[in-house]
Amino acid sequence: MWDWSGSKTPPPVRSRSGAAEEAQNQGVTPVRRDIRPVPGYRDARAFRTLPPTAPASAYPDPAGTPYSPVPPVYPQQPYAPQPYAPVPQQPYAPQPYAPVPPQPYAPQPYAPAPQPYAPVAPQPYAPQPYAPAPQQPYAPQPAYQQPYAPPAAPQPYTTQGYPQQAAAPAGSPEDRGLWEWRFKQTGLVNMDLIEADYVPLDSAWLLELRKAFKRTRRDFLKYVGYHHVNELLAAGMSEDAIKLVKKGKAPENFNIHIRVPFEYGGTNSFSNLVLIQTHPYHVEIHRFIDMQTLSQPNFKPRKLFLPAPKGKVYFPGDIEISSGGTSRHDRSVYAGFLESTFEMIAQRSSLGR
Repeated sequence: MWDWSGSKTPPPVRSRSGAAEEAQNQGVTPVRRDIRPVPGYRDARAFRTLPPTAPASAYPDPAGTPYSPVPPVYPQQPYAPQPYAPVPQQPYAPQPYAPVPPQPYAPQPYAPAPQPYAPVAPQPYAPQPYAPAPQQPYAPQPAYQQPYAPPAAPQPYTTQGYPQQAAAPAGSPEDRGLWEWRFKQTGLVNMDLIEADYVPLDSAWLLELRKAFKRTRRDFLKYVGYHHVNELLAAGMSEDAIKLVKKGKAPENFNIHIRVPFEYGGTNSFSNLVLIQTHPYHVEIHRFIDMQTLSQPNFKPRKLFLPAPKGKVYFPGDIEISSGGTSRHDRSVYAGFLESTFEMIAQRSSLGR
């Protein structure tokens, strides 16, 4: 490019093609404004494809004379042959032959042939005379007696809201009477106190029962929502809460209670489930059960006394279910039907579903 820094005359106005041609003749590729790879193009003067980064020597001379670089001349050293000195050969000297002396013959010892197998005749049994051991004289040993230690007094079970009283042994009549008395102190009405024995279950089977309870809980809520409407109203549910129950969802402050736990012979049948208010009835039932189980946290009690609410929906009062007439109309579709009509709904909640 021309250097106009020492002149005040402005550079002549050139077109874009003229500036590019001048830069190409001087071996400089013009800078493009857009950041894109410049493809190879065909030179109009030499009719050959040149890359944009080709040096100026690759382009023909604008004056018309072809560019022919002069190869460098390196000084040559005169060749001076070296004289050849042959290696003298050593004369052949044969080595004397030394024969190996033969080893003297040493005969091997004679090994006799193996003899045929001859069974050994068994020797007759000769019993040995028995020498009895001399008896030691009897020396009586002094009897070791354990010092008497009185049994520790039972610790009273302390529960908030219940009197302190020691628990009787499980399975005794006193135990049954004690828990019946404590059950009356809870104030839970319309419930029965049932007795259940512990049944050991496999951990895998217990897990399957708990998984099936999730499906049974949804079907049980739908069953109660369509067939026990009057009982839901008596339990204090609103119209919106009953619609939620018909969809298989428990409303606020309501929960599904299992009357007999799985570890004590309970199942996922509808007869073992009840819809109950969480506060205060469901919490009070589990508080009564915890009084029996928390006395020995690492062991399951052999016998358990369980408060069992009556009906499919628990409420503390009484209600009459009628099929019509002059009495209060039953809004549920359960009125006038038998229990066997809904066995199909219970089968849908089985484990094999």
